[in-house]
Amino acid sequence: MFGGHETHSCQSLLGWRQQAHIRVMIHAATLDVLADCEQTSPKWANLFQDVVDRLRHHGAGAKAPRVGERFPDFALPNEEGRYRTLYEMLGDGPVVLSFNRGGWCPYCRRELADWALHSSKLASLHARFVAVVPEVDGRLAILRDLLGGGAEVLCDVDHGVALRSGLAFRSDPELRRRYLECGLDLREIYGSDSWFLTVPATFAIDRSGIVRFAFVEPDFRLRADPGEVIAAFS
Repeated sequence: MFGGHETHSCQSLLGWRQQAHIRVMIHAATLDVLADCEQTSPKWANLFQDVVDRLRHHGAGAKAPRVGERFPDFALPNEEGRYRTLYEMLGDGPVVLSFNRGGWCPYCRRELADWALHSSKLASLHARFVAVVPEVDGRLAILRDLLGGGAEVLCDVDHGVALRSGLAFRSDPELRRRYLECGLDLREIYGSDSWFLTVPATFAIDRSGIVRFAFVEPDFRLRADPGEVIAAFS
């Protein structure tokens, strides 16, 4: 499934935070244009709808953990290169687990910024927000800064955990071409030429590892409402 692609370890790239920040700033104008095109251009809208329709047809996300099921444990590195396991974090309290495509995605940035506004509410419940993204090359630290204190951002190398959770798919060639035309090369951002993308999903997981809320949506333009997710811990 991963034949022929090159992967860079998250740890070996963590020292490049400053350079990555500069690159993100350089790409900011490109991403703003991309966001505007995605949200206003009929061509983008039609392409996205075609992608979503295919994902729904093939049951993308259907095998993800459901409410009442135990979410399987995993171990992934954070922006400091320290491996964190899900069940280690659950030992400190409930977890909101969010699978995202990364900071390059305007919908993901908006979602993470929204969760940053709910950090105090999560803290009052002794809960933690954990974002799982496939980005490398220092980008995790930038997302961590966006989310603020108390949150964790973990590097899902090669979409490994997303794939095991039924939350990843190989992107459409036309979508790849369109992104490249906008100057967005996911091979660089993800450190892999597999061209996988994450199906955005959000889970509220209690301290015993049981899923109390699950939002799995093939339409990546739609995201879970933080208020509804947090209510699952009440």
